[in-house]
Amino acid sequence: MKKIVLLTLIFVLVLPVVLMAKVAYLSEEDYKKLKKQERLNYWETLENELADLMQRKANAVASTEKDQIEIDKLKAEQAKIDGEYGVVRGAIMAKLGLTDDDSSMIEGKLGMFNNKFDGWNRLSDKELWKAKKAIAETVAEYNDFRDTKYGKSPDFLNTYLEIDNKIANLEANLEAARPKYYEDSYTVVKGDYLSKIAGYNFIYNDTSKWPIIYRANRDQIKDPNVLTADQVIKIPRGLPNTWKVYKGEFLWKIASYPEVYGNGTKWPVIYRANKDQIKDPDLIYPNQVLEIPRD
Repeated sequence: MKKIVLLTLIFVLVLPVVLMAKVAYLSEEDYKKLKKQERLNYWETLENELADLMQRKANAVASTEKDQIEIDKLKAEQAKIDGEYGVVRGAIMAKLGLTDDDSSMIEGKLGMFNNKFDGWNRLSDKELWKAKKAIAETVAEYNDFRDTKYGKSPDFLNTYLEIDNKIANLEANLEAARPKYYEDSYTVVKGDYLSKIAGYNFIYNDTSKWPIIYRANRDQIKDPNVLTADQVIKIPRGLPNTWKVYKGEFLWKIASYPEVYGNGTKWPVIYRANKDQIKDPDLIYPNQVLEIPRD
């Protein structure tokens, strides 16, 4: 009877942790094959294992009770902190003149910014560079929003920091995607003229570079001394890899342009790279697009 009771206890207490036990449990068929002394040894092993499991269970219960006391203590501290936070948050919200409706609006606005910046950060370099204007406009919109009272809401301080980090990452990606040559745009304002525009620090910071702007816009600027307000002109950045020939140009003149080589004697470099379309180096035609080799 003792063995039957013990076997029952083993199934109740031992099976849930059988994978953790050290005993190799026998099937009923294998157990019947044991000799008397082997059975006694087996039962002694089972009894020792049972005692060990019961002790482990008792330790686990005691540890759980201890942990629960600590959990209850931490929950009480959290409740206290939450209460204090609520008081401070309420005071800040009142000072800023913010309501719960404002919080919902802020959450939606920041969600929109998050989605846009996440999407741009997943673009290829080429796609990202094409989106640079939209990115700049959205970053400016975000910064304006952040500078309002909504940017001081205590509910979204971490969200603002996360978006700031996304913008920093996006700007780094944009810089890495910057091509060697590209064109910005500039909208002419009343009183502008080419040398003045070239002298702006965000353009070239050098009034003498106005011809670069002129040559890039010969399709719309007939007289370099005449610009129209609201006219959108191209601002070349870097060195181009191709050149569209205009009336009156020849290889030496093109090579002399600072945005090409700044040295007329390098015209043979252009000639050799375009022999497929230039039969006579003294004869090129308007609208031809020439390759400009770069080292």
